[in-house]
Amino acid sequence: MIERRNLSVDGVQLSYLERGTPSPGQPSLILLHGLMGCAATMVPMMKSFRDGLHIIALDFPGSGRSERRRDIVPTLAATARLTGHFLEALNLDHPCLLGHSHGGAVALQLAATQPGFLRSLTLLAPAHPYFDEGDPIIRFYLSLPGRLFAYTLPWYPRWMQMIGLRRMAGPKSWDTPAKLKPYRESLQTRGTISHLLRLLATWHQDMSALRKLLRTPVTTPALLIWGDSDRAVPPLSVHELRAHLSYTELHILKGVGHRPAEEAPQKTAALIEEWLDRPLSRIETYKPNSSASQDRIAALRPSSFGFGEPGIPAKKWSAPSTHTTLFGSDADASVSSNTSRGANGSWSPITNSFGTVPHPGKKLYV
Repeated sequence: MIERRNLSVDGVQLSYLERGTPSPGQPSLILLHGLMGCAATMVPMMKSFRDGLHIIALDFPGSGRSERRRDIVPTLAATARLTGHFLEALNLDHPCLLGHSHGGAVALQLAATQPGFLRSLTLLAPAHPYFDEGDPIIRFYLSLPGRLFAYTLPWYPRWMQMIGLRRMAGPKSWDTPAKLKPYRESLQTRGTISHLLRLLATWHQDMSALRKLLRTPVTTPALLIWGDSDRAVPPLSVHELRAHLSYTELHILKGVGHRPAEEAPQKTAALIEEWLDRPLSRIETYKPNSSASQDRIAALRPSSFGFGEPGIPAKKWSAPSTHTTLFGSDADASVSSNTSRGANGSWSPITNSFGTVPHPGKKLYV
């Protein structure tokens, strides 16, 4: 059963949805929605999780049923700080944080500024500093015509809004008025559009600041889930992002767009459940002063691997992160790729209990 609750944090009234209760030995899962979404857009996925999980979906300030005020600072840093205080107020011990799109950027910001606070990250097509395809849209919304469009958008006919929602989905997805409803209701609430426009006004400064933070790799293990038909945050941008995360596991969903939690809720929930069930002892993290993995490299590296030599930049490789797992559409297509960063900043392949090292550049899908 999903229940609506409210909590005052730092003088801001926050609303959230909750399913289940905290259980000893079982991490709580916190869901952060995208830019124009709200907690209610996460409900299809919340319902897809098995019983017994404790799940919370937060309405950011200016969204859903949370408070809207002009004095609420909408920057990425402020939102991440408020989210951290929200988690502390709930007395959650090392929760797992899931962020979609803008919520993914908030999750990255929180993980980068508070190492060790989270058990793990799950990032659904997260906004991040290493792509600029969204810049024209941001410039438009900050122009006078764009601002006028933004303020009238919530009142457009449903069929026109469905077209916009559909563009964020993949070819295998099917949208309905029920999926549009939480977006429409949130956007029609007074104060939502002004909050979003103020958020967009600091977008580039926020991304620049996040880029600087990510110069130090995030040590919180991260599960990344992306649709191969994502028009908002291109899937190819994941490679540069992963170079700044110490441990990642990537799943590409075929035929899915920018909203995997709504387009493929059962498949997305199943991937996350497997991630949550994985013991921390099976998760390798980046250790700058560790050389154990380096001792194994020479014997484990295939002669056809073609990269991993000192001096070759990680961004030129197809799998630059510490741990990579790509799953194909059938069991035989499942492979794992693992790499470890050496003292000189170069990357070399290793193996562990997750699987073997594939040839670089191989593209597989779920």
